[in-house]
Amino acid sequence: MASDQIINRLWRPVEGRALLNVYALVDAARSESIYPKIMGAKLASVCLHRGKRAEELAWVAPYLVLLQPEDLFTHWLLDKGWGKSRVSFIRSSAALNELNRHFRNYLTVYDEEGKSYFFRFYDPRVLRTYLPTCNAEELKTIFGPVENFIVEGEDPSLLLHFSMAGEALQKETVSIA
Repeated sequence: MASDQIINRLWRPVEGRALLNVYALVDAARSESIYPKIMGAKLASVCLHRGKRAEELAWVAPYLVLLQPEDLFTHWLLDKGWGKSRVSFIRSSAALNELNRHFRNYLTVYDEEGKSYFFRFYDPRVLRTYLPTCNAEELKTIFGPVENFIVEGEDPSLLLHFSMAGEALQKETVSIA
């Protein structure tokens, strides 16, 4: 089953290192079933927006969720979300609040005239396109405390695994069919 392969990949140990935390960046705007599932999950989660904006956008906001491999929400997310551009995965030794602060910096981008726009970096379609366009400094900034970004490929039978090798982006494509 593809979800088992994805779980094995997400929680795959790295030789000589402590196990990394696995997080999901979940886009609640992709389905009205997502927000209630996050709120009903027994996993630590946080909305990337703060204050009034978090309240106003609760049903369509991006959420950061600390996953566990055997949790029902993790399996639901993989079974119902993989291939539907609903989730990007992160492996990191950082705590939930540290990652939340880090990712909050990327929610808004500005054009040359100073006009602000939402940047949906957490959407796997955006992330898998954006990362390869970054220069070394941009990669260092977006990765920050992140060890790996893992997203579905354009073909959902492919898993894309992004990491840094020095200052260069490494992309591994894994078949999960």
